[in-house]
Amino acid sequence: MKPPHLILAWALLAFGALRADGQTAAVSPTTADGSVALQAWKSAPPFSFNYGGKPSTEFLSSWTRTGDAVSGEGDSVSRCSYIDPVTRLRVTAEIQTYAGYDAVEWVLRFRNEGTTDTPIIDNILPLDLSVTGSGDVTLHHAHGSTAKASDFQPLNEPIAAGGVLNLHSENGLSSSGDSLPYFNLQIGECGVIIAVGWTGGWKAAFAREMKAPVVAVTAGMGQTHLLLHPGEEIRTPRILLLNWTGGDWLAAQNLWRRLVLAHYAPRINDRPLVFVGSWGSELIDRKLALVDLLQRHQFPYDTYTIDAGWFGHSVGDTEAANNAGPSPWWKNRGDWSPSPVTYPHGLGPLGETLHQDHRGFSLWIESETADPGTEIVTQHPGWFLHAPKRPTLLLNLGDATARRGITDLVSKIVTDDQVTWYRQDFNIPPARYWSEADTPDRVGMTEIRHIEGLYAFWDELHALHPGLNIDNCASGGRRLDLEMISRSFSIWRSDFGNSNAIAEEMQTQGLSQWVPLNMSFESLFTTAPWNQQEPFGSSAQVYDIRSGYGAGFGVNPGPASADNGAWLDWLKKAVDEYREVEPYFYGDFYPLLPYTLEENAWTAWQWDRPDLKEGIVLVLRRPEGLYTAMELSLHALDPRAQYAVEIRRGLEKTDIRMMSGEDLAHLQISLPERPSSALILYRKSL
Repeated sequence: MKPPHLILAWALLAFGALRADGQTAAVSPTTADGSVALQAWKSAPPFSFNYGGKPSTEFLSSWTRTGDAVSGEGDSVSRCSYIDPVTRLRVTAEIQTYAGYDAVEWVLRFRNEGTTDTPIIDNILPLDLSVTGSGDVTLHHAHGSTAKASDFQPLNEPIAAGGVLNLHSENGLSSSGDSLPYFNLQIGECGVIIAVGWTGGWKAAFAREMKAPVVAVTAGMGQTHLLLHPGEEIRTPRILLLNWTGGDWLAAQNLWRRLVLAHYAPRINDRPLVFVGSWGSELIDRKLALVDLLQRHQFPYDTYTIDAGWFGHSVGDTEAANNAGPSPWWKNRGDWSPSPVTYPHGLGPLGETLHQDHRGFSLWIESETADPGTEIVTQHPGWFLHAPKRPTLLLNLGDATARRGITDLVSKIVTDDQVTWYRQDFNIPPARYWSEADTPDRVGMTEIRHIEGLYAFWDELHALHPGLNIDNCASGGRRLDLEMISRSFSIWRSDFGNSNAIAEEMQTQGLSQWVPLNMSFESLFTTAPWNQQEPFGSSAQVYDIRSGYGAGFGVNPGPASADNGAWLDWLKKAVDEYREVEPYFYGDFYPLLPYTLEENAWTAWQWDRPDLKEGIVLVLRRPEGLYTAMELSLHALDPRAQYAVEIRRGLEKTDIRMMSGEDLAHLQISLPERPSSALILYRKSL
């Protein structure tokens, strides 16, 4: 099958090679180190914009072009520029490729090197190209987060001849709305994965021609219509393309996961990730008592986390209590000092205790917002943007003084309280604030400066505190674009409910194909049977525990007053099992059953580590699951090999049996109880 090509009156962008591996087709990266992809930058560029009312296709070829030589060997970084000889506008592309992947990434920067304002730069599209091939056209992507059970639902949308699919983010939040900013465009048996790295508003369009399977693909900010002052520079969304062939788009998703884990995902410094958490306004004495209890029982967690409600005049021992009364937590954003009622001696005693016990400390701060009358607003009113009919204020990260101020504030908390995880939340839609601050000839500028400032803020925190981890929350997973997953981990991926195991399962199925480092901290609140009547270790409790498995894991030991040794011993077994299987969540991911939120269904996933020649299968029969047995078709197995297989229904380890790869590929599993689960571990015999 001849692979598709990227065309825009510019050089062809070739796709990678195909390899068959075991039971299923597997995508392997090209051996050309991405050098073929860079040929595109040796002719017309894969981007467009309007300048002074004219499209760039009419004039860019007349601009002066300069650029570095590209070797195409191994990892490669290059730059090329286009300079208007009249106005001195410079457009620079910073281009990156990676050894072993047929991938290319770039960021555009526009700089006014002239002595007067530029003409209007309009409709900047850092991605503007066409993809052509042979066969049906399908766009594989996923829904964004809207605080519903269906957050991150996989979407596979055919594009008919003459059809157009327009997608965009909502309210200035990159993964809020009808799509995540990741797309797998498949034409026949080949395709290209596209990522848009921009933490604000973006748009993308996929328009198919009538006569042939040619798809015009464009992507960029939602709106740009601006001039640049002399010496002024802006950046645009980051674009990443990963080419694949072989017909199996799920295998391509695993090639994507490998690329992200190898070159984009941050190195988490205190893996494995087992979290214990609490509401912020719970009294510190209770927190210290729980930490002491866990220490005495040698409970195997990594990080203790404090959620919102710890600051200002917030009061109330529970989240519900802290949302009511005269001073709910959300009206105290901007008073970033511990509540004297809850923390009479500050956060230091807790941070020091955790440090001495060699545990991490995660602290929630919503640093980009503040409420009227709070300390930071009173002292620095000029740091904030306003929006009509919205009392909450938005920190203007495009203002260097404001960015310096918030960086110093957060950095001091990290140092003084020995914080190892900075958990940044963001609970307002920023688009309205940005548009209110723009002028007609600077549409998009406030957003650009804010997003540039956000990246600078986080990058400086990392530089000031080597080893600091950042947990990215925005009313759940509403900021999960490429730039953010390169700097942070997503622990609270959805604001939907806090006790819905089925929603957790399907969010795992949808999001894991795109964002490898994600987990649901909601499992923290669904796995606390210390206050239930049934005995520890029931099939329902094991089901709840395993429904929360992912790249990180949260558990709830309950209050220190519930010093139930049997409960803690059982929960330790659950954490021990998670620790045993945690490395597999960084491998290839295969959904084994269709996406569904129905209670009468089963769900099952496979995580495979081809480097280790082993993996796991997790099977979950839901509360109303109709069947008692299921046959599952596994991936990435050698049918001629022998595998050592262990099948666990409870948390206890079981006997290992040998199975052929052919039999294991058609795994038959029975689960008589509902809800219930099975964990299957397999290892290829040498």
